[in-house]
Amino acid sequence: MNKSFLIQQLSSLAVALVISFFIRLCYRWKTVGVGRRYSTFWPRFWTGFVDASILWPVGLFASAYLVVDVPKIVAAALVIVGNLAWLFYTVLLHARYGQTIGKMVTKVRVVDFRTEGKISVRQAWVREGIPLLLSVGGVIYEITLILDGRLNSKTIAGGDLFDNKWYWLANSVSTLWFAAEVLTMLTNRKRRALHDFIAGTVVVRTNIDYGNTAPGKAQEPSPSTQAPAPVA
Repeated sequence: MNKSFLIQQLSSLAVALVISFFIRLCYRWKTVGVGRRYSTFWPRFWTGFVDASILWPVGLFASAYLVVDVPKIVAAALVIVGNLAWLFYTVLLHARYGQTIGKMVTKVRVVDFRTEGKISVRQAWVREGIPLLLSVGGVIYEITLILDGRLNSKTIAGGDLFDNKWYWLANSVSTLWFAAEVLTMLTNRKRRALHDFIAGTVVVRTNIDYGNTAPGKAQEPSPSTQAPAPVA
């Protein structure tokens, strides 16, 4: 058993849980003015820590082949399941509620750009299109190493996963995509990232104080200014 791997995973979980706890405390009673409806950069940034905590058990399960000896085909299946779980978690929750659990905690929602209503299943898939393609490439590479016997509980310490130019190329592309997303988000009024432009979506806050009362004491909005009803 690779104890260092387990320690690393548990340490990552501990950090994510602590940060998620403070995020929950910060956003639990927080309200903002109408003018900050599209000011969603920081809530979306913190969302990742909460979702990482939710999906941690899946990630650990998918990485089990690095800790215990399992048949190659089982290890490959674990990798596929782990990546599909992340994808379906994101897509299905966005399509159903417009929010992952992380977005529920930070009080933001993905809506259609034109109507600001519920997004479609197609839009939810399109939003994840580029990450999906990058993930597929990474999964194929990882499975190739597994089936070749170069990545398992015995060889992980040797760093086979990190000694290939394709691994670094995939990581470089992912980093460039992330940078482009952030840059795009910071250079338009509604804070739409590239995937929002591609899918025709926008992210809005759900904790708006329509009554202009003191922070944390929002009153019920009047019919003329009432926000769209939450997606059920």
